[in-house]
Amino acid sequence: MLGLRLDGTFNRLSSASPRGGLAHSRATCRVTTAGSHDRNRRELLRAGAVGLTAAPLISAAARAPRSAPIGAVAFDAFAIFDPNAVFAAAAAGYPEQDAKFWRAWFQALFADTWLRTSAHRYRPFIDVAASRLDRACQTVNLAPRPHARDQVLEAFSTLTVWPDVADQLGGLRACGLRLALLSNLSQPTQRANIRRNGLDGLFETALSTDLVRAFKPAPAAYALAMSAFGLPKRDIGFAAFAPWDAAGAAWFGYPTAWVNRQAQPAEPDAPAVLIGRDLNIVLQLARRTV
Repeated sequence: MLGLRLDGTFNRLSSASPRGGLAHSRATCRVTTAGSHDRNRRELLRAGAVGLTAAPLISAAARAPRSAPIGAVAFDAFAIFDPNAVFAAAAAGYPEQDAKFWRAWFQALFADTWLRTSAHRYRPFIDVAASRLDRACQTVNLAPRPHARDQVLEAFSTLTVWPDVADQLGGLRACGLRLALLSNLSQPTQRANIRRNGLDGLFETALSTDLVRAFKPAPAAYALAMSAFGLPKRDIGFAAFAPWDAAGAAWFGYPTAWVNRQAQPAEPDAPAVLIGRDLNIVLQLARRTV
Protein backbone atom coordinates (compact mmCIF):
# COMPACT_ATOMS: atom_id res chain seq x y z
CA MET A 1 0.00 0.00 0.00
CA LEU A 2 1.11 3.52 -0.71
CA GLY A 3 1.77 5.66 2.30
CA LEU A 4 2.95 9.20 2.70
CA ARG A 5 6.25 9.99 4.33
CA LEU A 6 6.33 12.84 6.81
CA ASP A 7 8.45 14.84 4.35
CA GLY A 8 5.54 14.67 1.90
CA THR A 9 6.76 11.94 -0.44
CA PHE A 10 5.16 8.57 -1.03
CA ASN A 11 6.67 5.21 -0.23
CA ARG A 12 5.42 1.75 0.61
CA LEU A 13 4.42 1.15 4.18
CA SER A 14 4.15 -2.22 5.80
CA SER A 15 1.16 -2.75 8.03
CA ALA A 16 0.13 -5.17 10.71
CA SER A 17 -3.17 -6.66 11.68
CA PRO A 18 -4.63 -5.64 15.02
CA ARG A 19 -3.09 -7.67 17.80
CA GLY A 20 -5.09 -9.43 20.43
CA GLY A 21 -2.37 -8.76 22.97
CA LEU A 22 1.35 -8.57 23.55
CA ALA A 23 3.66 -11.45 22.82
CA HIS A 24 6.02 -12.32 25.66
CA SER A 25 9.60 -11.33 24.99
CA ARG A 26 12.67 -13.12 26.25
CA ALA A 27 14.65 -9.88 26.24
CA THR A 28 15.99 -8.87 29.61
CA CYS A 29 17.40 -5.57 30.75
CA ARG A 30 18.26 -4.36 34.23
CA VAL A 31 16.75 -0.92 34.54
CA THR A 32 15.95 0.89 37.76
CA THR A 33 14.75 4.40 38.38
CA ALA A 34 17.29 6.69 40.03
CA GLY A 35 17.49 10.32 41.10
CA SER A 36 16.75 12.19 44.28
CA HIS A 37 13.51 13.95 45.15
CA ASP A 38 15.29 17.30 45.11
CA ARG A 39 16.66 16.77 41.62
CA ASN A 40 13.25 15.66 40.37
CA ARG A 41 11.68 18.79 41.76
CA ARG A 42 14.33 21.06 40.23
CA GLU A 43 13.93 19.44 36.80
CA LEU A 44 10.14 19.63 36.91
CA LEU A 45 10.27 23.31 37.79
CA ARG A 46 12.66 23.98 34.92
CA ALA A 47 10.45 22.21 32.39
CA GLY A 48 7.86 24.95 32.10
CA ALA A 49 4.89 22.64 31.59
CA VAL A 50 2.47 25.56 31.74
CA GLY A 51 4.13 27.76 29.13
CA LEU A 52 6.37 27.88 26.08
CA THR A 53 9.07 30.20 27.39
CA ALA A 54 10.51 28.38 30.36
CA ALA A 55 14.13 27.59 31.21
CA PRO A 56 16.82 26.61 28.65
CA LEU A 57 15.85 23.62 26.54
CA ILE A 58 18.79 21.50 27.69
CA SER A 59 19.73 21.81 31.33
CA ALA A 60 23.23 21.27 32.68
CA ALA A 61 22.03 18.02 34.21
CA ALA A 62 20.83 16.76 30.85
CA ARG A 63 24.21 17.53 29.26
CA ALA A 64 26.21 15.84 31.99
CA PRO A 65 27.53 12.29 31.55
CA ARG A 66 24.81 9.82 32.44
CA SER A 67 25.25 7.92 35.69
CA ALA A 68 21.75 6.43 36.00
CA PRO A 69 19.38 4.52 33.70
CA ILE A 70 16.13 5.78 32.29
CA GLY A 71 13.04 4.63 34.14
CA ALA A 72 10.37 5.41 31.55
CA VAL A 73 9.79 5.95 27.83
CA ALA A 74 7.33 8.30 26.13
CA PHE A 75 6.43 7.37 22.55
CA ASP A 76 5.12 9.46 19.73
CA ALA A 77 1.96 7.68 18.61
CA PHE A 78 3.23 7.08 15.07
CA ALA A 79 6.25 5.20 16.42
CA ILE A 80 3.67 2.63 17.59
CA PHE A 81 0.80 3.01 15.10
CA ASP A 82 1.20 2.90 11.32
CA PRO A 83 -0.50 5.98 9.79
CA ASN A 84 -1.10 4.21 6.48
CA ALA A 85 -4.85 3.92 7.22
CA VAL A 86 -5.18 7.70 6.95
CA PHE A 87 -3.63 7.80 3.49
CA ALA A 88 -5.58 4.75 2.35
CA ALA A 89 -8.81 6.53 3.34
CA ALA A 90 -7.66 9.67 1.56
CA ALA A 91 -6.85 7.78 -1.64
CA ALA A 92 -10.24 6.05 -1.53
CA GLY A 93 -12.15 9.28 -0.99
CA TYR A 94 -10.21 11.38 -3.48
CA PRO A 95 -8.97 8.87 -6.10
CA GLU A 96 -8.25 11.54 -8.72
CA GLN A 97 -5.64 13.25 -6.57
CA ASP A 98 -1.93 12.52 -6.84
CA ALA A 99 1.02 12.80 -4.48
CA LYS A 100 1.21 16.57 -4.97
CA PHE A 101 -2.24 16.96 -3.43
CA TRP A 102 -1.38 14.92 -0.35
CA ARG A 103 2.00 16.59 0.00
CA ALA A 104 0.31 19.99 0.14
CA TRP A 105 -2.18 18.81 2.75
CA PHE A 106 0.26 16.99 5.00
CA GLN A 107 2.97 19.62 4.94
CA ALA A 108 0.43 22.37 5.58
CA LEU A 109 -1.10 20.35 8.41
CA PHE A 110 2.11 20.22 10.42
CA ALA A 111 3.11 23.73 9.42
CA ASP A 112 -0.22 24.89 10.81
CA THR A 113 0.38 23.14 14.14
CA TRP A 114 3.68 24.98 14.52
CA LEU A 115 2.14 28.29 13.46
CA ARG A 116 -0.74 27.92 15.89
CA THR A 117 1.58 27.05 18.76
CA SER A 118 3.82 30.03 18.04
CA ALA A 119 0.82 32.37 17.84
CA HIS A 120 -0.99 30.83 20.83
CA ARG A 121 -3.98 29.93 18.63
CA TYR A 122 -4.27 26.27 19.51
CA ARG A 123 -6.89 23.98 18.03
CA PRO A 124 -7.06 20.17 18.38
CA PHE A 125 -5.02 18.26 15.83
CA ILE A 126 -8.06 16.72 14.13
CA ASP A 127 -9.57 20.19 13.61
CA VAL A 128 -6.35 21.41 12.05
CA ALA A 129 -6.28 18.35 9.79
CA ALA A 130 -9.88 18.98 8.71
CA SER A 131 -9.39 22.66 7.93
CA ARG A 132 -6.23 21.96 5.98
CA LEU A 133 -7.91 19.18 4.02
CA ASP A 134 -10.73 21.58 3.11
CA ARG A 135 -8.18 24.13 2.00
CA ALA A 136 -6.31 21.58 -0.10
CA CYS A 137 -9.56 20.66 -1.86
CA GLN A 138 -10.27 24.32 -2.55
CA THR A 139 -6.89 24.78 -4.22
CA VAL A 140 -7.80 22.17 -6.85
CA ASN A 141 -11.45 23.27 -7.14
CA LEU A 142 -12.85 20.11 -5.60
CA ALA A 143 -16.44 20.26 -4.43
CA PRO A 144 -16.89 19.38 -0.74
CA ARG A 145 -17.07 15.64 -0.01
CA PRO A 146 -18.28 15.41 3.59
CA HIS A 147 -18.28 11.60 3.69
CA ALA A 148 -14.77 11.31 2.23
CA ARG A 149 -13.53 14.01 4.59
CA ASP A 150 -15.05 12.25 7.60
CA GLN A 151 -13.48 8.94 6.55
CA VAL A 152 -10.02 10.49 6.41
CA LEU A 153 -10.40 12.05 9.85
CA GLU A 154 -11.90 8.92 11.40
CA ALA A 155 -8.96 6.89 10.10
CA PHE A 156 -6.72 8.53 12.71
CA SER A 157 -8.64 6.43 15.27
CA THR A 158 -8.38 3.14 13.35
CA LEU A 159 -4.64 2.69 13.00
CA THR A 160 -2.85 -0.64 13.32
CA VAL A 161 0.46 -1.27 15.04
CA TRP A 162 3.70 -1.66 13.15
CA PRO A 163 4.74 -5.34 12.83
CA ASP A 164 7.50 -5.17 15.45
CA VAL A 165 5.51 -3.42 18.16
CA ALA A 166 4.15 -6.34 20.21
CA ASP A 167 7.48 -8.13 20.63
CA GLN A 168 9.54 -5.01 21.23
CA LEU A 169 7.15 -3.50 23.76
CA GLY A 170 7.32 -6.80 25.62
CA GLY A 171 11.09 -6.42 25.73
CA LEU A 172 10.82 -2.90 27.09
CA ARG A 173 8.47 -4.06 29.81
CA ALA A 174 10.96 -6.81 30.66
CA CYS A 175 13.43 -3.98 31.27
CA GLY A 176 11.10 -2.66 33.95
CA LEU A 177 10.34 0.49 31.97
CA ARG A 178 7.19 2.54 32.43
CA LEU A 179 5.58 3.47 29.11
CA ALA A 180 3.33 6.27 27.86
CA LEU A 181 2.22 7.84 24.61
CA LEU A 182 2.91 11.54 24.03
CA SER A 183 1.24 12.74 20.87
CA ASN A 184 -0.40 15.62 19.05
CA LEU A 185 -3.41 13.31 18.70
CA SER A 186 -6.21 13.64 21.25
CA GLN A 187 -6.45 11.30 24.23
CA PRO A 188 -9.66 9.65 22.89
CA THR A 189 -7.94 9.00 19.55
CA GLN A 190 -4.89 7.49 21.22
CA ARG A 191 -7.01 5.33 23.52
CA ALA A 192 -9.11 4.09 20.60
CA ASN A 193 -5.95 2.89 18.86
CA ILE A 194 -4.66 1.30 22.06
CA ARG A 195 -7.91 -0.65 22.51
CA ARG A 196 -8.12 -1.62 18.86
CA ASN A 197 -4.69 -3.20 18.96
CA GLY A 198 -5.01 -5.00 22.29
CA LEU A 199 -2.52 -2.79 24.13
CA ASP A 200 -4.79 -2.05 27.09
CA GLY A 201 -2.86 -1.88 30.35
CA LEU A 202 0.51 -1.53 28.67
CA PHE A 203 0.80 2.26 28.64
CA GLU A 204 0.37 4.11 31.91
CA THR A 205 -1.23 7.03 30.15
CA ALA A 206 -1.90 8.64 26.79
CA LEU A 207 -0.66 12.23 26.90
CA SER A 208 -2.04 14.71 24.39
CA THR A 209 -0.79 18.16 23.52
CA ASP A 210 -4.41 19.21 24.14
CA LEU A 211 -3.49 19.21 27.84
CA VAL A 212 -1.14 22.18 27.42
CA ARG A 213 -2.59 23.61 24.20
CA ALA A 214 0.80 23.55 22.50
CA PHE A 215 1.88 21.11 19.81
CA LYS A 216 5.26 19.41 19.76
CA PRO A 217 8.03 20.48 19.53
CA ALA A 218 7.02 23.07 22.15
CA PRO A 219 8.83 22.43 25.45
CA ALA A 220 5.49 22.46 27.29
CA ALA A 221 4.36 19.47 25.23
CA TYR A 222 7.45 17.38 26.00
CA ALA A 223 7.26 18.32 29.69
CA LEU A 224 3.96 16.42 29.94
CA ALA A 225 5.91 13.19 30.35
CA MET A 226 7.86 14.59 33.30
CA SER A 227 4.63 15.49 35.07
CA ALA A 228 3.03 12.12 34.28
CA PHE A 229 5.98 9.98 35.35
CA GLY A 230 7.16 12.22 38.18
CA LEU A 231 10.71 11.95 36.84
CA PRO A 232 13.30 14.44 35.62
CA LYS A 233 13.95 14.61 31.89
CA ARG A 234 17.26 12.74 32.09
CA ASP A 235 15.41 9.67 33.40
CA ILE A 236 12.83 9.60 30.59
CA GLY A 237 13.57 8.26 27.12
CA PHE A 238 11.64 9.59 24.13
CA ALA A 239 10.83 7.52 21.03
CA ALA A 240 10.21 9.77 18.03
CA PHE A 241 8.84 8.92 14.58
CA ALA A 242 9.46 12.16 12.67
CA PRO A 243 12.86 13.84 12.33
CA TRP A 244 11.61 17.14 13.74
CA ASP A 245 10.21 15.31 16.78
CA ALA A 246 13.53 13.57 17.38
CA ALA A 247 15.30 16.92 17.24
CA GLY A 248 12.74 18.60 19.48
CA ALA A 249 12.86 15.89 22.14
CA ALA A 250 16.66 15.88 22.19
CA TRP A 251 16.82 19.67 22.38
CA PHE A 252 14.38 19.52 25.28
CA GLY A 253 16.82 17.20 27.06
CA TYR A 254 15.32 13.72 26.76
CA PRO A 255 17.58 10.78 25.90
CA THR A 256 16.10 10.17 22.46
CA ALA A 257 15.68 7.23 20.10
CA TRP A 258 14.51 8.04 16.58
CA VAL A 259 12.40 5.19 15.20
CA ASN A 260 13.14 6.16 11.60
CA ARG A 261 10.87 3.65 9.89
CA GLN A 262 10.84 5.51 6.57
CA ALA A 263 14.55 6.32 6.25
CA GLN A 264 14.02 10.07 6.40
CA PRO A 265 16.92 12.53 6.59
CA ALA A 266 17.65 14.22 9.89
CA GLU A 267 16.82 17.85 10.51
CA PRO A 268 19.68 20.28 9.82
CA ASP A 269 21.85 20.86 12.89
CA ALA A 270 19.83 18.29 14.84
CA PRO A 271 21.43 16.91 18.01
CA ALA A 272 22.82 13.39 17.96
CA VAL A 273 20.28 10.69 18.84
CA LEU A 274 20.12 6.92 18.51
CA ILE A 275 18.58 5.97 15.15
CA GLY A 276 17.02 2.68 14.07
CA ARG A 277 14.29 1.34 11.81
CA ASP A 278 12.14 -0.25 14.54
CA LEU A 279 11.53 -0.26 18.28
CA ASN A 280 14.70 -2.23 18.93
CA ILE A 281 16.46 1.13 18.96
CA VAL A 282 14.41 2.07 22.04
CA LEU A 283 15.54 -1.11 23.79
CA GLN A 284 19.11 -0.17 22.87
CA LEU A 285 18.53 3.25 24.43
CA ALA A 286 17.43 1.60 27.68
CA ARG A 287 20.45 -0.72 27.73
CA ARG A 288 22.84 2.05 26.82
CA THR A 289 21.81 4.11 29.83
CA VAL A 290 22.27 1.28 32.35
